[in-house]
Amino acid sequence: MVSADRACILISASCTTGWFDWIHGELWMCPGGLLRRSLGLAATLAPGNAQTVDPANRPTWSFTTEEVETILSSGRRNRWITWTSISHATLKRGLLDSSLHLELSDGRREKFLWLRIDGGYDLLEEALARQMPGRFEARDRPFG
Repeated sequence: MVSADRACILISASCTTGWFDWIHGELWMCPGGLLRRSLGLAATLAPGNAQTVDPANRPTWSFTTEEVETILSSGRRNRWITWTSISHATLKRGLLDSSLHLELSDGRREKFLWLRIDGGYDLLEEALARQMPGRFEARDRPFG
């Protein structure tokens, strides 16, 4: 599931799973895929619209398979999406937010949105282009 020998990189701690999900979570870019972990209401309210990650000093963590399983079972908004399960990805950078729209090979769709001030767009763009040649596109949305 998750490779414990290589660290995941925290993209944002302001990540939601869609416009109707107001609870922030962490979005981790891992060697094997993407991990989204909900942080709960208190963590959502604490930073407001402030930066949640220092782009110059991003936290890393090597999750074990057991940690990922615990995260997934602890909330319905938590996700583990392997690179190989993604059939197409669109990364968008807007004026205030960044978003990642995924089409999965089983027909499901996933969406992750986070504050643009957290950065991470360039890291994800590079990883997605490497992991999914021909199945990935990046778009700037300067006004929306």
